[in-house]
Amino acid sequence: MRLVSNLSRAFGAAAAMAALALGAQAQTIGCVTGGSGGLIPATGTGGGTFPGTLPTAPSVFTLNVATVPAGATVVTEVKLLGATHTWVGDLQVVLTDPSGANHNLFCRFGNAGGAGFSCNLAGDYVIVPPCTGGLGMPSTCATADTLTPGTYDQHFGAGSLAWPTGTNGINNTRLDAVAAAAGTWTLTVYDWAVGDTGTLTSFDVCFGTAVPVVPAVPTLVGPADLANVFTPVVLSWNADACATSYDVDVDGVVTTGVATNTFTTGPLAAGAHTWRVRSVNGANSSAFSATRTFTSLGALACVSGGAGGPVPAVGTGGTGAVWPTTLPSSPFVSTYNVTLPAGATQIVKVGVNFGTEHTYIGDLQMVLTDPTGGMHNIVHRFNFTGAGFGSGCDLNGAYSFFETAGAALPTTCPASGDIVPGDYNQNFGNWNSGDLGIFNTPLGSIPVASGNWTLTIYDWVGGDSGTLSSWQLCFDSGPAGPVAYCTSGTSTNGCVPSISATVNPNLANNAGCVITCDDVEGQKLGLFFYGVNNTGFSPVAWGAGTSFLCVKGPTQRTPSGSSGGTFGQCDGSLSVNWDAFQAANPGSLGNPFSAGDSIFVQTWYRDPPSPKTTNLSDALEMTVQP
Repeated sequence: MRLVSNLSRAFGAAAAMAALALGAQAQTIGCVTGGSGGLIPATGTGGGTFPGTLPTAPSVFTLNVATVPAGATVVTEVKLLGATHTWVGDLQVVLTDPSGANHNLFCRFGNAGGAGFSCNLAGDYVIVPPCTGGLGMPSTCATADTLTPGTYDQHFGAGSLAWPTGTNGINNTRLDAVAAAAGTWTLTVYDWAVGDTGTLTSFDVCFGTAVPVVPAVPTLVGPADLANVFTPVVLSWNADACATSYDVDVDGVVTTGVATNTFTTGPLAAGAHTWRVRSVNGANSSAFSATRTFTSLGALACVSGGAGGPVPAVGTGGTGAVWPTTLPSSPFVSTYNVTLPAGATQIVKVGVNFGTEHTYIGDLQMVLTDPTGGMHNIVHRFNFTGAGFGSGCDLNGAYSFFETAGAALPTTCPASGDIVPGDYNQNFGNWNSGDLGIFNTPLGSIPVASGNWTLTIYDWVGGDSGTLSSWQLCFDSGPAGPVAYCTSGTSTNGCVPSISATVNPNLANNAGCVITCDDVEGQKLGLFFYGVNNTGFSPVAWGAGTSFLCVKGPTQRTPSGSSGGTFGQCDGSLSVNWDAFQAANPGSLGNPFSAGDSIFVQTWYRDPPSPKTTNLSDALEMTVQP
C-alpha cells in the first residue's frame, strides 16, 4: 500500500495512516522506550562523500534493553520521536544491535530515480520492515514541505543514492531479520550534505514476531489491453518490492519463477491471446491481476547488420543547419544490405541502440532510406515546435520504433534524464512531409525490397553528441505456426511423446492440418482431445505420475487408434487429420470456428503400469486462420 496524496485530502490520509499503523503493530509484542536524543548532526551541518566516506560528525544515540518482551524473537519497529531536520534526503539512519551488527533503517529517502527528498522531518516516525504495512515514500511533500509523520517502510536508497549493502559495515537488513536481544542498541544518524540541522527527542525499539509477507497484485503495463502486436511479445508490469518472483499466465499456460517484471513470449500464432500475472514471495502469492487480451499479427523477422558510430559523425551537431530548409552537415550515416525474410510485406519496427548517451532527443531527426532512394522520417525533433528547443530527454540504450504498436514518447523526462529503453511509436514532430525529399511515411507504408537500406541521423543543434552501437530492421513474416507448450509425461518405458501439427487450421478445413504425436510407446491405444478456452487454467498433475493435464474443459475427443510400432519401444505414433475430423463433425466443440480462435490439443494413451494406467503428451496451441 502506498501514499497517494500529499495531504490535500488530510482526513483521508490520516485515516489511511492510522489503519496502516495498526497493521504494522499487529506483529509487535512490546516496545522498549527511552532511547537518548540530541542534535543531528552532532556538530556542524553535515558532509561526507557518498557512499564511501562517512560524515565525520554523526549523531549517536543509545537505548539499554534490559529484558526482551516475552515471546518476541525479532525487531518489528523503530520509533523516531520528536524528529526534526531539513532535507530528509540527506539523512541515513542506522540501527546497531547488541552484537555490533549495523542495519540500515533508511538511507537518503528519495524517489525511484535516486534524487534526494527535500521534505523535512517534523514529528514522530515509525520505521517497519518492507511489505508489512508501512508507507512508501510519497512523490511530493505535504503541507509546509513536511514528510507527514506516520509509519514508513525501511528504505535502502534508490538510483545513485542506493546503498551498496555491506559498505562501511552497514547492511540492508530487513528489521524482522534482526534478532531480538537484551543489551545496548545504538541509533546512528549520518547527515550527508552541509547546510542542514535537526534534532531527535528519543527513540524506541519494538520487538515481536515476523509476519508473512504477502506481495501485491501486479499492475499490468504493456501491451495495452486489446493491442495489436507482433510476436514474440514483451509483457511488462509494475515491479513489487515484496515479490521474489512472478507467475505469468499466457493463454492459460502458467510460467512460474519469472525473476523480473518482464516476460518475453515465444512465437505466438496470429489471433487473440490472453495474459495475466501474479506476485510470489516464498509460500505466499497474490491473486492474479485482471486479464488482458492482445491480438498477434504474426511473428517478427529482424535483420541485423546496421553499423553504429558517433552521432553526429563529427563535432556536436548543428553545423550549417537552418531548420527546416538546410540539413545539418556531418550526419550519422549507416548502410547495410538487407535480404527480405520469407513472406515479409512491411517494416514493423526500426531498432536503434545508443551505446553512449545522446542528450536532447529534441535535436535529432532519424531518416530511413529504402533501396529505391525514398527517404522516410522515423523520429523528427520530438516536441520541437519550430522555435527554441525540443524535448530535453536523452537517449541511452536500445529503442524500437513502431508505427502504432509502441508507446508515445514521454513529454516529461524521468529523473535520470534518459528515456526508458523500450518500444515507442514513430513521431514526425513539426516536419512538413516532403520537405527536402523526406516524407512522413508510416512504417507499414514504406515499400519493402531486398537491397541497401540506410539510416541517417541529423543533429540540428550544437552542444550534444552520443554514439549509436547498432541498428536493425524488423519485418512481418506471416503468422506463426502451431506452438507446443506444457510438459510431456514420461511413460513406463521412458518414452516422452511429442505433439506437433503441420500448419494452423483454417475456416475452410482445407489447410492440410494434420496433428501428430511421435515417440509414443509402441502398440498402445490413444487419441487426441482438445479444448477451446484455456483462460485462467494452470496445468494439473495427472494422478501421481509425471504427466500434466494441459487443456481446460470442456473437451472433445477425436477417434482412438493404435500407435503401431514395437511393444516396449518408443517408436509409436498417433495422428489425426484435423481438417477431415472437423468437416465430418460440424457439431463438434467450437465448430463453426472464427478466424483467430485458439485450439488447445493434447494426446492421451494407454500405459497400464503407470499410476493412472494412462499418460499424456505435451500440448499444442493452434490458431484458426481465415
